[in-house]
Amino acid sequence: MPVVIARVHPEPGRLQEVLDIYAEAVPLVHQEPGCELFALHTDRTSIFVVERWTTDEDLAVHSAGPTFARTRARAEGLLSAPADVWVLDALPFGDPLKGVIQ
Repeated sequence: MPVVIARVHPEPGRLQEVLDIYAEAVPLVHQEPGCELFALHTDRTSIFVVERWTTDEDLAVHSAGPTFARTRARAEGLLSAPADVWVLDALPFGDPLKGVIQ
């Protein structure tokens, strides 16, 4: 069950525009097969995307899919750098409900 953490870097002053693009995409991503979590957070400069997919294949299909492609295309020119992306495996230490991203 892959977990993805991505940091998206909007150009200064463009955060809301990029968030608006994601606001349209997120409900579609939530409907994709294998999407268990797709949540956005911000520190008011960057956007952090936390994802969990049932399988590596589900993540690969999402990454090659039309919603992902459309979101990237719409955000082009609004970002100061490519996204930093980490694909992680959970290490469920301690309480199984608190030791992993649910």
